[in-house]
Order: sequence, then structure tokens, then C-alpha cells
Amino acid sequence: MNFIKKYKSFLSDMVLNMIGFGIYIASQQILLLPLLKKMVDVDIYAGMVLYLSILNLICNVTGGELGNVRLVQDSNYQEEGKIGDFSRILITISPIICIIVFPILLYLKYSIIGSILFTLTILMANVRLYATCFYRLKKKFNKVIFQNLCYLVGIIISLILFYFYKNIYLLLFIPELISIVYALKNSDLLEMKLKKTKEMINTIKKFFKLGFVSLLTNLMAYFDKFLIYPMFGALSVSIYYAVTSMSKVTSLITNPMSSVILSWISNINEKDKKSKIIKITMLANIPVLLIVTILTIPLTYIFLKILYNEFLLDGMILIIPISITSAFGTATSLIKSVLLKYSNTNKLVFTYIIYFASFAILGYTLSKNYELIGFTFANLISSVIQWILFIILLVKSRKEINKEQANE
Repeated sequence: MNFIKKYKSFLSDMVLNMIGFGIYIASQQILLLPLLKKMVDVDIYAGMVLYLSILNLICNVTGGELGNVRLVQDSNYQEEGKIGDFSRILITISPIICIIVFPILLYLKYSIIGSILFTLTILMANVRLYATCFYRLKKKFNKVIFQNLCYLVGIIISLILFYFYKNIYLLLFIPELISIVYALKNSDLLEMKLKKTKEMINTIKKFFKLGFVSLLTNLMAYFDKFLIYPMFGALSVSIYYAVTSMSKVTSLITNPMSSVILSWISNINEKDKKSKIIKITMLANIPVLLIVTILTIPLTYIFLKILYNEFLLDGMILIIPISITSAFGTATSLIKSVLLKYSNTNKLVFTYIIYFASFAILGYTLSKNYELIGFTFANLISSVIQWILFIILLVKSRKEINKEQANE
């Protein structure tokens, strides 16, 4: 009871954020994709899976990480009496996103009009994802719920329209359009001036470093679909995505906890509290690994049985390794929130380079010999390597903080 009273506000924020993010995940993973699978052939479905991977990859690296940078940099801007440079940065990176994304979509054989609509969807999703950092910063997590309810309403409308008109390009355009209207009305994006502040160079440097880390992370999380497609075909993409969809649902725990943790620790400067936060993070890791693994294995089976029964037989062998990978991903994500604040960013980048290199080598070697199951185990082994490296960074960060405290 004392624990609940002491951390009531923290737990409340986490629950609200979990509900909000849960609505978003349910909109895609439980409503959109399973219903779409029943209305289209496997090639069109695999194409939507690939597009969602592109959208999530781009937006997590840009809008998502820019939001994290704002949480980390906010205290510096407050000292200047400024809101920040973030609208300016968002506007600057938008044409860069277009230059990168549009040719990729054409290469994947989407039509020109479709590629334009998909690119605009990604730009809107980028703003929508960044806007959530404002709600987190101000601890207005109820607005995360409202924004994602807008997204859910958009998904329902787009599915109804798709049933009649079969236009796949509007499936995500409509929910993002509704969401961005809400985001612009309820965040401070339009209030933020485009004039450059003194902190902008530091913000951009931090953004590039964290963006690079996020790029490597999300390449691991989403680029596997692009690797599987040329190696094993559209059916394997569909099977793999169906099984890994449950890991997206486990992020109902990961994402809200990570977001709330980063928003709460962004302004903590006392060294004794920093050391305590790192200690708690380390102690919580093994329970998190066990709980997520134990929950994910049966839930993945049930998820496949209900929503993707046609893939159940082929996907059974993948359930256990993918569930364990999801558990290590959850634990690593929680550690990352703390390392973003208390560890050297260059060290974080180095761990991700090792992580990416290990996956590239193992993924090529094991998939060549053992096909899809080999690819799955390559992902698992590289996730374990990353988790070990993160634990090492946590230990080093705590030692450095304790040393500084002892010298004062």
C-alpha cells in the first residue's frame, strides 16, 4: 500500500499511457491486419506488411527519437525560457523523408499515386508520433488516449471504405489525417517558433546520435520483413509477421513503461536518485524476462489460433524463440530509457553497431542453412548479445555516478 501511495502518480501515468498505446496497437494488429488478411490475397497483404514496416521504421527513427530528444533537452530549453527547435527540425527532415521513401515505394511496385499517398501518410504519422512527446512531457497521458482513439476511428472508417472501393492506399491515410488534426490542436507544435535557439546545435547532435541508435534498433525490428521477402517469399513474410504480431502486443508493456520512465527521469539531477534508478532497473530485468516469456508463449498461440489460424501449423515452431526474443526486447527497451539519460550516447551507439553486425552475420549464416527458423534464432541470439551489452553499460554508469558522489 505504501508503494502504491508513493508512486500513485507514476503508476497512473503508466496505466493511461498503456491504454493509449494499447488502442493504437489494437487498431493495427487486432483490427486492421487480420480483417485485411481476409479481404485480400497473400501478395497484397505482404505488401501492406512491408509498408507498415517502412512507416514504423522511418517514424520511430525521426518523429519518435525527436520526441525523446525533447524529453532529454527540455530542462536546457526551460533555462533559456524557450519551447524548443523541434518544429523547425520536423519541417527540415520532411523533404528528406520524401526523397528516401518515395523511390523505395516505387521500387516495391506501388503506383505513383499510391506512393504519393503512402509518403504523405508517413509524414503525418511522423508528426503524430512526435506529438505524443508533448503529452508525455506535460504528463497529459489522457491525450495519448484521445489521439489514438482518433486513430482507431480512422481505421474503422478506412476499413469500411476499403470494403466498398478496395483502395489500399487510404487504409492508413485516413486514420493519420484524423490523428494529425488532433495533434496540431492539442500539442504546442504550432506555438513553437521557427527561429533558431542557442540549443539547436546540441539538440541536432543529440538527435543524430539517438536517431542512429534508433535506426539500428528499428532495422532489426522491421527490416527482417525485407530480408525474408526476397529469401523466402510473400507467404513466409505473412507467417513471420503473424507470429511476431504478438510481440507488438507485449510492447503494450514496454512502450508505456519506457515513455513514462524517460519523462519522469528527464529532470532528476540528484546523484543518489540516479544510482537508485539504475539499481532498480538492473534488479527488475530478470523478472521482466521471465514474466514476458511466460505470458507471450501461450498468448501468441491463442493469437495465431484466433486471428491467423491458416498460419498456425507453419508458425508453431517459431513461437518459443520469437517469444523469448520479445522478452529480451522488452527488457532492453526498459534499460534503454535509463541509458538515454545516464549513459554516454557514443557508448550506446557502439553497442547497437555490435548488435546489428551480429544479427547480419548470424542472419545470413543461419537462414542459409536453416531457412526461416534459422533467421528467427539469429534474431534471438543477437537480442541476447544486446541485452548483455546494455547490462554492462548500466553497471558502468552506476559506478561512475557513485564515484562522482563519493568525490563530492
